[in-house]
Amino acid sequence: MTKIVIFLFLFVAAFLAASQSKKVVGYLPAYRFGDYNSIAYCKLTHLNICFANPDANGNLKIGNFTTIVNKAKQQNPNIIVCISLGGGTLSTQQLQSWKNIVDIPSNRPAFISKIIRFVHSNNLDGVDFDLEWDAVTAGYSDFVIELKDSLQNHNKILSAALPATYRYPLITNKALAVFDFINIMAYDKTGPWSPDIPEQHSSYEFAVQAINFWKNQGVNSEKLTLGVPFYGYNFEDQSNVFGFSYASIVNMNILNADVDQVGKAFYNGRPTIERKVELSAQNASGIMIWELAQDRFDEYSLLSVIHNKFNSMGFTTTGLCGNVVLADKFKQNQFHIYPNPANNKLWIESDSNSEIIVSVFNLTGNKMNITQSNIFNKTELNVSGLTTGIYILNVESNGFNQKQKLIIKH
Repeated sequence: MTKIVIFLFLFVAAFLAASQSKKVVGYLPAYRFGDYNSIAYCKLTHLNICFANPDANGNLKIGNFTTIVNKAKQQNPNIIVCISLGGGTLSTQQLQSWKNIVDIPSNRPAFISKIIRFVHSNNLDGVDFDLEWDAVTAGYSDFVIELKDSLQNHNKILSAALPATYRYPLITNKALAVFDFINIMAYDKTGPWSPDIPEQHSSYEFAVQAINFWKNQGVNSEKLTLGVPFYGYNFEDQSNVFGFSYASIVNMNILNADVDQVGKAFYNGRPTIERKVELSAQNASGIMIWELAQDRFDEYSLLSVIHNKFNSMGFTTTGLCGNVVLADKFKQNQFHIYPNPANNKLWIESDSNSEIIVSVFNLTGNKMNITQSNIFNKTELNVSGLTTGIYILNVESNGFNQKQKLIIKH
């Protein structure tokens, strides 16, 4: 009996530990800084501020983001905030500046020192490296290896954004291995550059191909995050194919939130995002988002879909959503759960009058069929149908989350 109890304890501990392990990485570009107040940082594990690039003197340039970092860390003290360097579209001057630094070994140490100072002075936790295509030059691999050494000495992380199904030939195995994780850009399979290919630019099948591609490159699934788009492309006029945000197409009709195509406009609706969360839960370390400000900041939010889907599968994406303030308008939630162990009924009280959503999972991660009824800030949960044993209880209200072990005894 003692061995069984110890086994169950270790199993629950492992289950709860795993529930903390999934990443939700969101990019916020400088031209969207004005939307920073709308983002639920509680539902992110990583925030990438983008993009900073060196000027002719090797000084990193980007708009002021101090308020954003402060806001994110106030709401979610566990969040990891990084500066993303590079970007998919560089000016001629920016591209030349990168080449002068990356490809000339004697120029690297001074610039890396400037990166370290930039990270420290802006209260950041690391660097996301996003040089792409023509910017991936001969010195790329040696540069990231040197950058990693310096960041590691300061207990800072290094991630990278890489294409879905293509590896730049100049990235060596050693360089690939130094990244703490890789954000797979599993989107833009087609777009304005391919007006004669009017189709889904980020299908579920493309996501599967992308994960398999990087696994075949020798990257462990725990070092991969699956990129999902909060935008789409409209091919109605092939002479003028353009991008649009998820928010904009849902603003046209809320029913558009649950489909992936309207006419010749292609994007990812809520069901597809849910499927990709399931895919990433089994085959990667989480989800990456390009980009946060294209979301709807209400009940149709794709970020909420990601957060809630991970939770429903027995994972959490931060571990602090039940204990921190989610935007200034919300009061901090405290849940009182009793009795535990429970028999036929369980009561959950909150210090808020908001709706309480309760889910129960068995130790294999399957969601149990239970019923609940709300009376103001008190919720009754009927657990009479559960067999004696140990379960995981997930309670959510106003975006706050609390997960704990539940014991049923009949």
